[in-house]
Amino acid sequence: MAMQRYLLYISYIGKPFRGAQRQVKAGTPRPDDPSTVQGRLEMGLKLLNPCNEPAIFLSSRTDSGVHALSSTCHVDLYRKSGLIYDPQTVTICLNKYFLKEDVPIRVLKTYLVPNDFHCRHKATLRTYLYKLILAQSDNYKKPSLFHCPIEELDRSLFHIGQNFNIEKMKEAAKLIEGHHDFRTFMSQHVGHADRETRRVLEKIEIQESCKFGYSNYSYPSFIEPCEYHFLNIHIQSRGFLYKQVRRTVATLVAVAQGKVSLRDIKYMLEVPAVSSWLPQIKLVEAHGLYLSEVRYSPEDVALFRESIS
Repeated sequence: MAMQRYLLYISYIGKPFRGAQRQVKAGTPRPDDPSTVQGRLEMGLKLLNPCNEPAIFLSSRTDSGVHALSSTCHVDLYRKSGLIYDPQTVTICLNKYFLKEDVPIRVLKTYLVPNDFHCRHKATLRTYLYKLILAQSDNYKKPSLFHCPIEELDRSLFHIGQNFNIEKMKEAAKLIEGHHDFRTFMSQHVGHADRETRRVLEKIEIQESCKFGYSNYSYPSFIEPCEYHFLNIHIQSRGFLYKQVRRTVATLVAVAQGKVSLRDIKYMLEVPAVSSWLPQIKLVEAHGLYLSEVRYSPEDVALFRESIS
């Protein structure tokens, strides 16, 4: 029997899951864990009837409620016949299982990769997207009652009001970019106290546009259309600390709202400590966050194979 490693590009909606990483401890046989993305992938792979217990390795461990537009994972599979599963067969099998079980995970692509390839260690860049929608209205109650686009429910963070300085937000983003000790921006977690907290935050890009909702539907005559300001916040780094992205976005939002100053941001970076986190900065909700890309070097990508031929 020959072992073959497979790299899967996946997307998912995080709301029904306790997180990407399995919560049920592994054993022999490997117990099912339907409450996590990793657990569901392993359950679907069992339908291929491999000789081994499928054990997924994730490139990024997103928290409960966080979505993924494009993430990656790898798995080793042994087949009784000694042959290799065609990558397309793996994709089709998993997507049929997810569709049948009404599970919001999709496999975008499956590749054959060298047996020493590791999806997490080989990643050169990760990009997260945070979606923020500002409802521009003189009547702050109307947008929350009538105008929140239904397609963005639990998909974006809403801010209702007019006191939001996007230019200050962009200034704060430039301060946070670069090489810093981000201990202030890391939530406390068991086992993370001694973790190295210096990181290079490659880029924070804030894209903005004004619309009257995403859907092209006609408003009822008794409702006045509400203008929305859409902000897509893209944050790039090779790796992130625990809840660093949500804390970074929360800091940018607090600056835009006038709750903290640029001087406060400098202090948080220059004095990296748990005590430097400002209590007026409230952690943003997980449902606005998406893992949008995991990038590999061109040399590694050149080794990905789409078929067994």
